[in-house]
Amino acid sequence: MKFLKNLYLQCIERKLSNKITFVIGVIFIIQVVMVFVMYSYSYHIRREEIVENNIQILHQVNTNYFAGIIEEIDTASMEIFYDKVFWERNEGTSVNEDSQIYNILANQYHSNNDLNSIYLYSSASNKFYIMDEASFNQIPVKSSASTLYIFNGDDLQKMPWYEAAQENNGLSVSLATEIRHNNQDIICFSRYMQYPLKNNDYYFVISLNLGKSKFDTLCRQLNDENEELMIFDQEKLIYDSSNQQDEVINDLVGKIQKQEAANYWFTAKINSRKYVVIGDRSEDNGWTMLKLVPHNEMIRDVRLQFLTNCFIVFLIFSAGIFCLSYIINRTMKPIENLAEIMRHYRQGKRYEEPELSGRLDEVGTLYSSFEKMNERINTLIESEYQSQIQEKQARLEALQAQLDPHFLYNTMDMINWLAQQGRTDEVSRAVQSLSRFYKLTLSRKQSISTIYREAEHVSIYLQIQNMRYHDSITFVSDIPDELMEYQIPKLTLQPIIENSVLHGILETADKTGTIVLTGWMEDSDIVLLISDDGIGIAAEQLATILSGEGASSSGGTNIAVYNTHRRLQILYG
Repeated sequence: MKFLKNLYLQCIERKLSNKITFVIGVIFIIQVVMVFVMYSYSYHIRREEIVENNIQILHQVNTNYFAGIIEEIDTASMEIFYDKVFWERNEGTSVNEDSQIYNILANQYHSNNDLNSIYLYSSASNKFYIMDEASFNQIPVKSSASTLYIFNGDDLQKMPWYEAAQENNGLSVSLATEIRHNNQDIICFSRYMQYPLKNNDYYFVISLNLGKSKFDTLCRQLNDENEELMIFDQEKLIYDSSNQQDEVINDLVGKIQKQEAANYWFTAKINSRKYVVIGDRSEDNGWTMLKLVPHNEMIRDVRLQFLTNCFIVFLIFSAGIFCLSYIINRTMKPIENLAEIMRHYRQGKRYEEPELSGRLDEVGTLYSSFEKMNERINTLIESEYQSQIQEKQARLEALQAQLDPHFLYNTMDMINWLAQQGRTDEVSRAVQSLSRFYKLTLSRKQSISTIYREAEHVSIYLQIQNMRYHDSITFVSDIPDELMEYQIPKLTLQPIIENSVLHGILETADKTGTIVLTGWMEDSDIVLLISDDGIGIAAEQLATILSGEGASSSGGTNIAVYNTHRRLQILYG
């Protein structure tokens, strides 16, 4: 609460326009919250409506449509055996002739348009019969023996419909593929029939089959786009419109088992997609129908309404902001501009001239008086500023002039010594190096160079010094290429290198050593480091030298180090 109070005092209390904007913002937030509450309520109502409608549809289909189909098939599977041809048996002969059984199956197939095929197995004759569209149209099912059956009973033991009939009492349901057409899926309603007055080996297995396409047609009638339909017999899947994976089906079966009511719904995540699962379980046949409705499809209408409401709120808010901004600009902006001018003036900052001088009201009068006073003050400030700049430039040029003769004297002394020794080639190289050295130093009038030119400058300087001191100095430069084009003041590195040579390396016992120049980027700063293995320097002595009062151990004044330090202070503070 203390933080919010401080935030209010700092950001809102101090400006009248901020107070007005704050009130408008609070109103906007309330509107947004109301829109979200309405969206949540609308979604809840829409979900309940969809769930209720689908439960009613599934219940009607499950109770009326599927119950009728199952009852019809159940009756048909038993009516076939009412004919005595299946149960009268003569000694040494089969149950009946194949043509008689064929006619009975054909009559049943013709009377039920929903059937895709009929399978019949007789244990007495060990024969298997098929009645489908091909058989009905007098295209016989023949084996190598040219009979109406295609294989004997031993081949049927592992077929789903055959196993289901043997394992269950009454009509059982299973999934299989057509024997004649392996690519056609069928739903088999099979039954095991045993004649009670005969021995136990005398039985029939019959299966009345519906094509999966019939359920596909029903699915298209019940479902909208992207919706899915599943049908279970008890806990066994008999139809899946989307061919879900076994893991998904097992998960749904587990959730179905937890439902106590006949009509229910729950949410499930399938293949990373959220669904609302609506179910109906028939108390008569034990079938469960599941309809999977994508969550996004369910809230599509609600989302459209929500976006429309958001757009309307946005338009209203935008219009309010536009009107508010216009009013503030017309009434508050001139006062804010004048207050901002006063604030800048108090802090010593410059400001852009606002359009207040032409106003005839009190704000225009105050600004005109302030502007006249400010013009006089700015004139004095500008004059003082230019004087300080000229003074700094003059001091900088004077300090740089102290550096140049110092190195030139030492170099000319070395060239003179080489000339006296008659070493003309070295004199030539020394003159060329000195020429290049001063070309880099005096090539431009600006006092700013680049790291690349300064590194080259240092390299040439050490070449000249090595000619003087017999290659006693090893120089290593390790600066990344990406830093080479950054700018630094001229003669920043050379005086420090010169100090390392004269007061570091040359004061060692063997007068040899190594100088290393490295550089790297540290946050937004560039760090350049010059190190050597000379005699070193104490921290107290270095502080004295940087103040301009110290001297080296060899008696020098160390003016190069002091001047470089002073130049950097003048330029960068």
